[in-house]
Amino acid sequence: MMNNLSQKVSVIEKIGYSLGDLAANLIFQTLMPFLAFFYTDVYKIPPATASAIIFAGGMLGAFFKPVMGIIADRTQTRWGKFRPWILFGAIPYAVLAILTFTTPDFGEVGKIIYAGATYVLLMTAYAFINLPYSALGAVMSADTYERAGLNTYRFIAGFIGQFVVTGLA
Repeated sequence: MMNNLSQKVSVIEKIGYSLGDLAANLIFQTLMPFLAFFYTDVYKIPPATASAIIFAGGMLGAFFKPVMGIIADRTQTRWGKFRPWILFGAIPYAVLAILTFTTPDFGEVGKIIYAGATYVLLMTAYAFINLPYSALGAVMSADTYERAGLNTYRFIAGFIGQFVVTGLA
């Protein structure tokens, strides 16, 4: 991150910034089309219950995201407002993504509790890193053209992540 907000953002910094969206999309684009199938056909949770878990996780995320935005905006560290959330949230996010698609041998109630807990925690971890990540570009430069360039790199990397998941599926 640059001290002088009017400085140009280098191509290397833009690529580095964009890799965050690539990583997030590898997980997020796997969740959206495959989670319901995974819960019902692989983990054998009843379809109505799987739908309720996904709905509840989405609603909790919708509630928590504005709260996370307020928390991140008020954060003051030597690394800035947003980077600590990304740095310290990335590993829990990755671990929770793996746990969400893990199938421990529980009974039906245990499976439902496990699926609900891992999905809700994953959506919470996603908010912990994605909202600060999205806001980071705005503090990397005061120049609107530089911000547009950052977002261009970011969205290209996000589409690459989506393409990789879709292509592998």
